[in-house]
Parts: sequence; structure tokens; C-alpha cells
Amino acid sequence: MKKFSLKNKANLKGLLFIIGIALIISGIWYSQRLIKILENQATEYVHFRIKVFEANINNPQLDTNIDFLFNDVIRGADYPIIYTDTENNPQSWVNISSKIDNKALDNFTSEDSLILFSYLQNMSEENPPIPIKYQNKIVLGYYYYGFSPVIYKLRIFPYAAIGAAVLFILIGYIGFSYIRRNEEQFIWVGMAKETAHQLGTPLSSIGGWLELLKIDLSVKDSAISEIQNDLVRLNKIATRFSKIGSVPELKSTPLNQKINYAAGYFQKRLPNMQKKISIEKRLQQEISLRLNEDLFEWVLENLIKNSVDAIENQTGKITISTSFNHEKGRVYIDISDNGKGISQKQSKNIFNPGFSTKTRGWGLGLSLARRIIQEYHGGKLYLKESKPGIGSTFRISLNIK
Repeated sequence: MKKFSLKNKANLKGLLFIIGIALIISGIWYSQRLIKILENQATEYVHFRIKVFEANINNPQLDTNIDFLFNDVIRGADYPIIYTDTENNPQSWVNISSKIDNKALDNFTSEDSLILFSYLQNMSEENPPIPIKYQNKIVLGYYYYGFSPVIYKLRIFPYAAIGAAVLFILIGYIGFSYIRRNEEQFIWVGMAKETAHQLGTPLSSIGGWLELLKIDLSVKDSAISEIQNDLVRLNKIATRFSKIGSVPELKSTPLNQKINYAAGYFQKRLPNMQKKISIEKRLQQEISLRLNEDLFEWVLENLIKNSVDAIENQTGKITISTSFNHEKGRVYIDISDNGKGISQKQSKNIFNPGFSTKTRGWGLGLSLARRIIQEYHGGKLYLKESKPGIGSTFRISLNIK
């Protein structure tokens, strides 16, 4: 199962990579196709302007000044233009450079000449010059032209956008990888601390009973019984941790029985916590659900422990109740307390690994509990309601079927 999942994950990544490359290539191809259409339209427009220019200078009935017509018809364009004589010497130009556009040839420096002839060379490579003819026979000069600045910007825009996207993805990948490594490190440390915490209570109990046996052998029977209970507890803890990350076995389990066991475990230990806290159960009729007993008990114990910690006063009350929604086929387990409550701001983060409202704690309990309920049992675990200073209610929602 694990190898199959890893193989599917690798295949999915490969498929997404291929789709991403295909989308990039398609985007570039389509954008360049649109740019080519714009270039063809611009070329047709240039030829049209030249035809208008030639029609006017070839019409003997029109007393038209050629320089005026050139300035009015051709220089009004928004793309770079250079008009040369028959020997390709520039005579007029526009939209080349702000440095030379309004400068006469007589005032040109060597740098200005280099700029103009460089543009002339680039234009000749990009578009063949258009001859301007008189009476369709005599060539008056040549019309060199480029494209609108918008077209040049559109040419590089897809590559710039792809480059920006790749850079963003790269930065995001590095950032998320760093965050993930930190989270993994934190979770491993937190799990180690949680393991030590879980093992601490039964180990301390066993040590206490052994010391008592050294002093008084008359308590041998009760000590052996309690040590056996603690060994069962240790075995249960080891089983719980071994099932995290694997697919647990679910089997039909009486729900009320599990709730009574978890509540009973804490009722025995509440007097040792120096708090007068009562645990009240309001359970409806017994129902069997497909559960993993060890992990589900862990969830209940974690929620009850959170309720105990939330009660800061010497007295308090924890209520565990069940209810049914037969229309939706759901059973609800509510664990309520009259503790300090959770603020609205904190409620958004309580299930995040590492978040804790306690001064001591690693913030893994609720995160693990939610994972056990949602991923392993197909249910939901959420904060039903909470008011600071009044208390909180956590709800487990499970499918009856």
C-alpha cells in the first residue's frame, strides 16, 4: 500500500509537470501567434500609408508639396520610421530616439550617426524597405519601418511572465521547504516529548509501588494488581504511537463503553490533581461504531485532559454527552467544560501543530486528535463553541453507518 501510494504520488507529480510545460508552451505559441497577426496588420497599414503617399505625388492634378505630404501622411505614425534617398542615406526619421528625433543632420555628432544607422540596420533586418516610386517608375527613396513599441513589449511579455512565475514558484518552494523542515523537526521533538509525557505517569506509578513493596510487603496483592494495570497502560501507549502514520484496523466497538473507560481513567486521578472536578456523563442509548479502540480512547483522553487543564479554579465540571442526527446518519460526542474558554483569535489556530494556550506544552494533542478522527475514522473534530471565562465545547462527529 505504501509503495503504491508513493508510486502514484510520483506519477501525479510527473503528470502535473508535463501539464505545466504543455500550458507554458501553448501560452507562448498562442501569444506569439497573436503578435504575428498584429505585425501583419501593422505591415498592411504601413503599405496603405505608402500607397496614399504615392497616389498623391503621382496625381498631376494635385499641387502637393512632397515634404508636407511626407510629414503629414507618414511621420504621423507611432512606430519608428526612417526615410532614405535612393542611396540609403537617411533624409527624415521619427520615433527613433528622443536624442535625434528633432535634430537636423547638420548638427549630428558621431554618436548620433551611430544611433541612426544602427536603427536603420535593425529595421532592414526586420522588415524589407518599401520603395517610394513616382509614376510607378522612378524610385524617390526608401521607407524603412519598425513596429509599434507595444508589439515589442508583447513579444517579451510571455517570457517575462514565465520568468516571474518561475521565480515566484522557486522562492515559494524554498520557503515552504524551509517551513516544512522546521515543522517536521518540531513535530519529531514534540512527539518525543509527548511520548515521554505519556510514559511518565505509568512508569512513576510502577516506581512508586516498587518502593512501597520494599517498605511494606503487606500491600503486595494490591501493588501487583496496580503494576499490572500500569503495564497494560504502557502497552496501550506503545500501541497508540505505533499506529500513527499507518492504516489502523477498525472494528465494531460500543461507543458508550469507550467513553466510560476514558472518563473512568480520569475520575481515578482527579483527586491527585488537587482539583475538585466532577465528570458528568449524559449518554444516550448504546451504539456500536467502527473504531480503532486505542486511538479513539486517546482522542477522548486528550479532550478530557484539555478540559481539566482549562479549569483554572479549584472546582469545575466536565460534561460528556452524546446525541444523534438520524437524518444525516451522524452521532455527536460533546465534551464541555466551565474553564477559561478560548478566544475567537485563538480558536482559528488551536488545531495547528505547535499552537498551545498552555505555558507548558507542545501543541500536538489537538492536531493528532483531529487527524485520528478525520483521516482514520472519517469523522470531524471541531470547536463547537467557546466563550472566554465561561467554557468550551469540543464536538466529535462520526458516521453511524
